[in-house]
Amino acid sequence: MSLDPLIDSADPAVADVGHLLYRSLLKLDSTGYPRPDLAATFTVSPSGQVYTVSLKPDLEWSNGRPITAADVVATTKFALSPQASDATLSVALRGVTVAGDGSIITFTLATPRASFASTLTELPILPLGGLSEPALLAAATDPSAPLPTSGPYDVQSTSALAVDLQPNPHAARRPSITSYELRLYLTFREVAGAFTHGSVNAVLAATPEELTTLLRIKGAQSETMTTPDFVDMIFNERAAGLSDSIVRHAIGNAISRASVVAGALDASGGVVQTGPFSMGLPWVGRSSPEAASPAVSAEVLTHEGWVPGPGGVRQKGSVRLAFTLVAPGIDPLPVVAAEVARQLDAIGVQVTVKVVPPANFLNGTLDIGDFQLAIDRWSPGPDLDVSAFWRSNAVPPRGYDVSGGPVDPFLDSALDTLAESPSEMLRIDAAQQVASLLAADAPAVFLYTPRVSMVFRSPMPVAPMPALGDEADRYNDIAFWQLR
Repeated sequence: MSLDPLIDSADPAVADVGHLLYRSLLKLDSTGYPRPDLAATFTVSPSGQVYTVSLKPDLEWSNGRPITAADVVATTKFALSPQASDATLSVALRGVTVAGDGSIITFTLATPRASFASTLTELPILPLGGLSEPALLAAATDPSAPLPTSGPYDVQSTSALAVDLQPNPHAARRPSITSYELRLYLTFREVAGAFTHGSVNAVLAATPEELTTLLRIKGAQSETMTTPDFVDMIFNERAAGLSDSIVRHAIGNAISRASVVAGALDASGGVVQTGPFSMGLPWVGRSSPEAASPAVSAEVLTHEGWVPGPGGVRQKGSVRLAFTLVAPGIDPLPVVAAEVARQLDAIGVQVTVKVVPPANFLNGTLDIGDFQLAIDRWSPGPDLDVSAFWRSNAVPPRGYDVSGGPVDPFLDSALDTLAESPSEMLRIDAAQQVASLLAADAPAVFLYTPRVSMVFRSPMPVAPMPALGDEADRYNDIAFWQLR
């Protein structure tokens, strides 16, 4: 397994281990906002194009060598190299010029981008400063070879099936637990078996079904974390019936997100989300309270001439409110889609669920507009810039605005402010405008923010999980864990 988090980054185990071994310049605080980590301070120029970061003094790698600006510069360049595999990070760094002088690092962007601070939370700094080109190539060629670390742990040994960790003697805080073994499994069934027999103490449950299975095991307890992702149901406004904004609003107002969370997600797999911003980013503000009312939706549709026809399906003239809802075959999305279909049937909107292979969903369904309704989980990263999803020119391949709605210059302007302004307060104001304008346009129904859980059995760490973050963020406070 790669011990370099910039190589083979799609492997969740690589992200986990990398989080334990390496720190970044910035990290997310308890509200999901970027704050200093290896950095002592960071500032943004009024133009929003220059980010200046100063390193904390006396930082050291696990071998005692100082962590320097040269390491940051070299890591940034490596992340952009063909050897690195994190395409999302590479795109976010593209066009960025980085320079180091003493303990100061300067990032210069071609255009203002407020999400760049969040990008720096996802760039693990590696001990690459001063390495020659052959040495860099060697590190990329054999990423399973341990390098000096900056996080709470260092690599003691590795095998094909496990990574053994020991405390980093030069860590900012020496962890209480003196050794960890991270074991690698190919299937959840194998993981659940190991947890049942007591050969592992903790398991990540990424879906409600996995959590339910693990909590049936005697002595199991869980801690849950809200992710920065979101799940929505997109309307194809080109489809007959869905081009009517009254129909879209009626559908949205009829869906009880609380029922989706309580039923399809077993009350643990998500939290109600009514606006376009993940509940895992609370610094921007909370979503509005849910006000689902199937009865009101039914009245509105009747008033607008959408009356029950054969089989109770509403229609106006030759157009029937009968749609296909496409979902990728990724748990729990098909179950969520079935719950939405059940709820809409009550107001005379017929929904047939079609589950497609995940590999074909984006390019073979959404990008080409081959859908009427579609449900998916989106991972925009730890920032609230949603312009790639809703700006008028964010259509494939430039983005994911696949609803086909009309150009909205007011929405585009608010999205631009949200994407570019370096001011936290201006971004919050812009986010409120975006939420309001999207609510008026109704290109989608925002359903929930996914959650993940870590399941433990004795001996278990005390308060191991932060409330917010990506899956690997469950290790943020691992230095404070203690067995009981």
